[in-house]
Amino acid sequence: MKRSRYVLLAFVAGAILMGWLLQAISVSVLAQIEYPDTRLLGIVSISALVGLLGAAATFAALLSNQDAKRFTDEVVGELARVTWPTREETLRATTTVVVTTLMVAALLGVYDLIWKNLADLVLFNEG
Repeated sequence: MKRSRYVLLAFVAGAILMGWLLQAISVSVLAQIEYPDTRLLGIVSISALVGLLGAAATFAALLSNQDAKRFTDEVVGELARVTWPTREETLRATTTVVVTTLMVAALLGVYDLIWKNLADLVLFNEG
């Protein structure tokens, strides 16, 4: 594994996300069962402790899983080979998307106006 620092960074990010998710879930569960989210030893709340323990367990599980290490290393390797667009190419592509979106929106607005007027003419005539 040549890019181990990026792999470790990805594992840390995954562990943080899992800890955040577990903390949010535990807050919800504690509220549902009407149990207060008290501080243990005056330091950390129950939900935060669940999140921290979950994050640590996730990080340890990812570090010990060879498939996860290999997969993450391959992803980092592929991202290193990507040819990223230049600033000018990105600006040109963004402009094309915005202009096309505005044109399609205007066209749909005109079609909607035409169909509304036709429907009003056919459905709501007083004859």
